Amino acid sequence: MVVRRRRKKNKQRGNRTHGGGGTKNRRGSGSRGGVGRAGSHKHKFSKYYATFGVKRMFKAKAKEPAINLEQVSGRLAEWVANGKARNEAGTIILDGKELGFGKVLGKGSISEKVRFVNARISAKAASKIEAAGGTAEAEAGEDEFEAESEEGPEEPENK
Repeated sequence: MVVRRRRKKNKQRGNRTHGGGGTKNRRGSGSRGGVGRAGSHKHKFSKYYATFGVKRMFKAKAKEPAINLEQVSGRLAEWVANGKARNEAGTIILDGKELGFGKVLGKGSISEKVRFVNARISAKAASKIEAAGGTAEAEAGEDEFEAESEEGPEEPENK
C-alpha cells in the first residue's frame, strides 16, 4: 500500500517564508549555497571539477587491469573450456583484450606452455613464462613505435 505523506507546501502553511529565510534571501543566486560563487572558500567540488580557480594540467591515466601468473594458471582450464583461450600445437594462446587484462605480473608460477597476445608483461613474468616454454608478444602496434624510436623519426624529403 502507498504511504501517504503531507506535501511540503501544505506543511509550510502559516510559516510566512516557507523555509526560504528572510525576504532578502530570496534575491539572486548568491543566496543559494554553491551557486554564483557564493561562500568564503568557494566549495570543495570546484577543486575536483575545476570550475573555479583550478587549472587542470594533466589527465589521469586509465589503469589497465593486471593479472598474476598464479591467477592465470588457476583459470586456464576454465578459459579453454569456455573458448576464451585456444590450444594450438600444445601451446595455449591467451588474448589480453579478450580476457580483460592489460598486464601480466610475475606473482606465482606457471607450468603450462602459454603465449600471451595483446598484453604487457613484467620482466619477472616473462622469465617465468619462458622457463615454462611459453612466449610473450607485445601489444599490436607497439613494435612499429619501438622500431621508429631506435632509428629516429623520419625526416621529410626536400624537393
